[in-house]
Amino acid sequence: MPMIKTVLSGIVRSLLLAAGSAMAGLVFVSSASAQYSFDPSNADEKSGGIKYFGSAKDDRGALLTGVTIKIGQELVLVTDQQGRYRGSVDPQYTPDVTTLGCSKPGYQFVSMIKRPGPAGAAQQTVEANCVLHKIH
Repeated sequence: MPMIKTVLSGIVRSLLLAAGSAMAGLVFVSSASAQYSFDPSNADEKSGGIKYFGSAKDDRGALLTGVTIKIGQELVLVTDQQGRYRGSVDPQYTPDVTTLGCSKPGYQFVSMIKRPGPAGAAQQTVEANCVLHKIH
């Protein structure tokens, strides 16, 4: 009887661990879903150009509001209350030749990761995420 209890306890523990891992994976997937989704009824989507979108975070992962995202030498977008931004830019600002930057007073630039959307897509998109470090 104690042997059966031990085996059953081990099986239950394994099942709970597997279920917990699956739930953690589901939570991670849902929170990591794309920040941009195409909505043809949105007036923003009716404009031409390339859709730039993304977020700005500190180096600990907290989203930052009011971060200036610079696209090329003259275009500026600013992150909203959720630390996200998006906007349509002229087709000349292709991801392969356009430089991106981000800044916020009191923070130091760490990195900007740029991910162009699928080649040949009907709507060209670029996800660009910024990381900044708070200066003490």
